[in-house]
Amino acid sequence: MEAYKTILVERNKPVVKITFNRPDKANAMNKQMNEELDEIISEIRRNSDYKFIVFTGNGKIFSAGADMNELLNEIEDHSLSSSFIREDQIARHEFLRKFDALDQITIASINGPMYGAGFALAMVCDFRIMADNATACLPEVERGLFFSGGGTPRLVNLIGPAKAKELIMLCEVINAAEAEKIGLVNKVVPSQELTYATDELINKLNRNPFSAIRVTKKIVNAATPRFENLLFYEPELQEHMMLHGEARNEIDKFVAIQKEKSTQKY
Repeated sequence: MEAYKTILVERNKPVVKITFNRPDKANAMNKQMNEELDEIISEIRRNSDYKFIVFTGNGKIFSAGADMNELLNEIEDHSLSSSFIREDQIARHEFLRKFDALDQITIASINGPMYGAGFALAMVCDFRIMADNATACLPEVERGLFFSGGGTPRLVNLIGPAKAKELIMLCEVINAAEAEKIGLVNKVVPSQELTYATDELINKLNRNPFSAIRVTKKIVNAATPRFENLLFYEPELQEHMMLHGEARNEIDKFVAIQKEKSTQKY
């Protein structure tokens, strides 16, 4: 294990396993986790000893998405400025572009609920295997936001515009069976078999010449619409939503509810 605070990194050539490691925060993605993910991806991309990268969550949750408590603190500290929002969105786009450009094959091993930013990261992976008791949800709209970070065009590519609108606008939780049915994930397996199924996929891929797999990934990605014009405008749109829309009130409500739930546990 390597010395990161928000992720666990296990190396077993040709595989690197990255585990979101904030189980007490439902593996929510805060600024530090984003920085650590960017650091490890930047390092692995230059290392040809590794052919596969697996992402999963520590505990029963894949990821609750962006850390809303951290966002609220930014608001309360008056550090949530136009430049901060734009820079945050641009950084997310740059990370996902770097992720897209990896030679390695990426696999989301979805062990539990995935929300928002965790959902977005799973979508960028080349393969998604989901435990049968896992769920998925995009709660951004009910918080006065939209599914940003380049997530919306990727979702449209995966499941089509009609289903994408349904998932984003209704903010409903869908189960693993529905996720597989609409093409959001490649495969659903019993939760106790998730690790085995992930390893089995890697073993099958590893039987073939990796150069052919790598080039195939590049060709498929190149053939997929990129919506770069939308990504250009996203930072401005998110800035407007967060500073002038209903997002602040909805985020306040959400965090207050979570704090109340946390207090009731003790």
